[in-house]
Amino acid sequence: MDDRGSPAEPAWIAERRRPRVLLAWEHGRNFGRLSRLLAVARMVEQQGGEPVWAVPGSQRNAPALRALSHRRLCSPVLEQQTFGPHFRADSFADVLLGAGFNDARRVEAAVRAWTDIIRAQAPECVVLDYAPAAQLTCQLLGVPAFQLTNGFDAPPPECPPYASVRAESPLGRRTAERAAALSDTIARVGRQLGSPRATSLAHILRHPCRVFECIPEADPYGPRQEGLCIGPLEAQCDTIHAPWPEGWQRRRVFAHLRTGAGATELLDELQQSDAVTLCVWRDAPDEVLARYRQSSVRVLREPLHLGNVLAQADAVINQGSTALVSRALLAGKPQLILPADFEKLKVAQRVVGSGAAAVWNQAECSAHEAVRRLLHAPALGEAARAVAARYTPGWFQANRNRFARELIGRVEV
Repeated sequence: MDDRGSPAEPAWIAERRRPRVLLAWEHGRNFGRLSRLLAVARMVEQQGGEPVWAVPGSQRNAPALRALSHRRLCSPVLEQQTFGPHFRADSFADVLLGAGFNDARRVEAAVRAWTDIIRAQAPECVVLDYAPAAQLTCQLLGVPAFQLTNGFDAPPPECPPYASVRAESPLGRRTAERAAALSDTIARVGRQLGSPRATSLAHILRHPCRVFECIPEADPYGPRQEGLCIGPLEAQCDTIHAPWPEGWQRRRVFAHLRTGAGATELLDELQQSDAVTLCVWRDAPDEVLARYRQSSVRVLREPLHLGNVLAQADAVINQGSTALVSRALLAGKPQLILPADFEKLKVAQRVVGSGAAAVWNQAECSAHEAVRRLLHAPALGEAARAVAARYTPGWFQANRNRFARELIGRVEV
């Protein structure tokens, strides 16, 4: 009771005056996820809300987060995923199994930990960014949730196989059996926790409102009718301006790479081509910087303003980041994609289906042939420009405004 004899407010209500949104992130280790969640945090603040972060321990003290006054928590994580290019999954059920969802005790422990966080923070809603244990928790608790996704971690509720196969085929049957086993584990966790809500793989995949941070041509399951497509998000961050290498009459290639097989082979071929190249390589070794110094290839460790550089480029090389793939498509630029992992391979295959990109598989062709196709295949550019013509900036902005409003108090699941 307070001094006037009225019931005292609960501590968490007295403590905060703004609606709270929990930003839940479990898996992924690159800057892309942090960047788009920073953009969502800005939306929350613009709507008068308070963002609270629950992120992997390795990211809790990332410089971009330390600069904010937001509350930061460590997210409960079953297992840090590291899916390399040789990882094989027949459906997203295999991805979840590989992330620890084959062990009911570990899933239960993660859900209990997420439950404690959600109850302590009492958010209006939860924004899920590749956070399957938090997603299950939200479904069990009935908490409103948005899933910010590039599509890969948000398959349709039936969790279809990635390949187009008949249900009665061996692959179709095997995929269905794994999805059923995963559903049994999820249901067992729900019963163990005493949740009154039925739960299964289909239930947790259906629960959140889906917000696609890509364009339909980059969604591995696209095109789809449900959800809200807001296009690639980008937080304001420090970028530099760097001139293209000399040779203004030559074509311009923008490359975004990181250390891995094939990166220097592609840059070597570009150096021998009739194009100049501007390359962002955040973890470039010193020997790579020295290798291309004073050449037609300029390698930088600092990020560039993508809007400017994509407008000036004639073609793009990247490793399958959905945000960059989508931005290049919206700029109407042909792409050569060297997928860095399994997720990016599925995104790349979808873009190839639109005719606007080629995937470089080192086992199938040389770097010379891959670069030749990018620079001398007009059909790639024509398809990319056709994709770009389907969208207007105003359409994406209207959807982002709607998403921002619904984050605070007007959520329908």
